[in-house]
Amino acid sequence: MTDHDTVDHLKQKKISPENPIALALTIVWLVACTVCIFATPDLLTDILGSLFTLMVACTAVLLPLIIIWTAVYISSLLRIIQAETNELHKTMDQFKTILSEKSQNDDDGLITKLADITAWTKQLDSRLNELVDRCDPAQMGEPKPIPTSATALSEKVQKLETQSQTTLPLSIPNKRKRTPITVAEFIKALNFPENADDKEGFRVLRRAFEERELGKMLQASQDVLTLLSQNGIYMDDLKPNEPLPLAWRHFASGHRGIIVSELGGIQDRSTLTRTKTRLRNDPIFRDATHHFLRKFDQILIAFEPMAEDTELLEMSTTRTGRAFMLLGQVAGSFD
Repeated sequence: MTDHDTVDHLKQKKISPENPIALALTIVWLVACTVCIFATPDLLTDILGSLFTLMVACTAVLLPLIIIWTAVYISSLLRIIQAETNELHKTMDQFKTILSEKSQNDDDGLITKLADITAWTKQLDSRLNELVDRCDPAQMGEPKPIPTSATALSEKVQKLETQSQTTLPLSIPNKRKRTPITVAEFIKALNFPENADDKEGFRVLRRAFEERELGKMLQASQDVLTLLSQNGIYMDDLKPNEPLPLAWRHFASGHRGIIVSELGGIQDRSTLTRTKTRLRNDPIFRDATHHFLRKFDQILIAFEPMAEDTELLEMSTTRTGRAFMLLGQVAGSFD
């Protein structure tokens, strides 16, 4: 019988173990009182002769009975309380066991997920290095680019590159000009490959890494995404409020404050708190964050003038775009 059944049994039971004893004491006491009264005729006359004496006699007879049955009631009540206390302790122990097992399962799941992310990141780095090493634009035989908005984007990115380098007067006649990435490829590169088997994603990412400044920004993005994953923060889990394209254009033009506040559309308080705490306490993460924000800002300045509104919206839904919105919001870049 369980503790819960025991409590129900005690509550429903009409006769407690003390009842027979109390009943026996009651009978003995009443018999003793009767014998005492009828054995002394004068006593009965005195009791009946005065109302006060009658009340005292009744009290003397009934008071012990009241004490006996009160003790029986208290004893029964204490037994029920003790059973309920035991049941409560047992239930609390069960809750502790369940919570402990659940916490252990959650920890195991988080460790497994982090291990998978780490393995995928290492595989991604290896694949990227292999593809970049194999890349030889002189052997790719790609056609001459047609001037498009993506071509202009490539030219702007190349201008950012040449700001810190001196042009060397070397001519390589047999080296064909590299085809700039398209806007669609640029946006796809910002989202990174879906998994290790995403061949198209790796192809686009390889082409994006051919652009020096864009490659630096993507490398910075990959670094912060990896660091965020160590805290269990993944861009696919975030559901930010999508900012209007005008907010991106204002930000690229150098505006800050309420006019670009829509870019801080991350509403997940837990994610914001964990990111802000690590930004404050981890110097490596802080340096990686500021480096990524600077690189993304440079690329956005080059991309915004030629981008359509729909393309700016697509950019904001990529993993890199969401990382910029999260880190910019935490770092105060939009204030």
